[in-house]
Amino acid sequence: MKSTISIIIFLLGAGVAQAQQPTPVSDNLRALVQQANTNYPVLKQQQQQIQAGELRSDIARAGLRPNVSGNASYQYLNPVAKATLPVDGVTRTLQFQPNHNVNAYVGIGQTIYDWGRTNAAVKQADDNTQVLRRTQEITQQTLAYQVAATYYGIGFLRQSLAVQDSVIKTAGANVQLLAARLQNGDALQYDVLTQQVRVKAAQNRKIEIQNQLERQLAQLQYLTGNVNPDVSQATGQFNLEATGSSPTQPYSLTGDVSGLAGNKDVLLAQDRVRQAETDITVNNLAGRPSLSFTGSAGYRNGYLPEINTPKFNVAAGVALTVPIYSGKRYQLQNQAAQLNLNASRYAVENANAQLRQTIAQLNADIRSNQTRLANLETQVLQSRQALQIANARLRNGVITNVELQSAETGVEEAELGRLTFQYQLLLNQLELKRLLGEPLFQQ
Repeated sequence: MKSTISIIIFLLGAGVAQAQQPTPVSDNLRALVQQANTNYPVLKQQQQQIQAGELRSDIARAGLRPNVSGNASYQYLNPVAKATLPVDGVTRTLQFQPNHNVNAYVGIGQTIYDWGRTNAAVKQADDNTQVLRRTQEITQQTLAYQVAATYYGIGFLRQSLAVQDSVIKTAGANVQLLAARLQNGDALQYDVLTQQVRVKAAQNRKIEIQNQLERQLAQLQYLTGNVNPDVSQATGQFNLEATGSSPTQPYSLTGDVSGLAGNKDVLLAQDRVRQAETDITVNNLAGRPSLSFTGSAGYRNGYLPEINTPKFNVAAGVALTVPIYSGKRYQLQNQAAQLNLNASRYAVENANAQLRQTIAQLNADIRSNQTRLANLETQVLQSRQALQIANARLRNGVITNVELQSAETGVEEAELGRLTFQYQLLLNQLELKRLLGEPLFQQ
């Protein structure tokens, strides 16, 4: 029994003793997060989408660059315009267009001025790409904290297994002690059987914890793409990182709440507002004129008097295109864009409201877990003292089996309860950091 108390004090007392230490991030966890960022398929998909968005920005910028093309054509015509005229006193038939028409030239087109439409299209593509980047940031952040929660969960379950092993060891020793007393006539067969039942119940709880541990390992394998993730430091890191540099404190939602500005979901909603504003600009400019230059140089036939002989020719000019009527298409597009902007602004308000609600609920959980953890500190001390008294009475033969089980169960429940609430506070701390948009660790 002394060994049981020593193990429990080491497992759980270490977390309390280290509660005032800064929250380090183990090398194991850093490596696992990096593996997840490298191997997670969704991040790879989003990176491809970002690259495609950057290309669309380049495509939009190309709207103000020259467009050069080579062209060649052949056309047979019959009949063609002819005239019989006296030339130098001789009547001749003149053909004004050849039957075989050929034309080969290099053409160039260049937008001179489009009243800001190309620049707006570039900004629209950039805004779309920014939304994709922000979405990837959210995925990376969520993935990192999910890896961390799974990693710490493995440490918590391993510690729970250690505590459960000590319970099994102690209950088994009590079975042997009661069996010896039964032979001496100082105990009942009922006492031995009930203590054996306690051993089996503890073994079943261990199996359940082991199953949860295997599920957490499978989750970590999926997130990191590593079939054998290194979690050798998970148990020790849980002790060192259980509550951070100070017990996890609720986040104040009164006064200065500038810390909420880093929330990734709020930032994404704000990016969508800018995206919608740019869409309105693009729609407003859609009906503007366009001034462009065109030119060409090449060879073609059809020039009098030798209409069948190709000759070098050049052409150049400017064109002004002014939309006059489009069936209210531009006005309707602008109305739709304005409605989308209004919806995006409401989405920002909703994201802020949801963030405050989530933090308020998290604050309630933190306060509740802190209160219960403080109460369990007293319960742990009392249950240990009660178990010591029970052991002394057991050695003296003045205790019933029910009293012994009650004392053992009290220690087990108090120690595991304290471990659970330390773990819950750790998860609360991780969730609060995520909501505030803080990175899991500094790069």
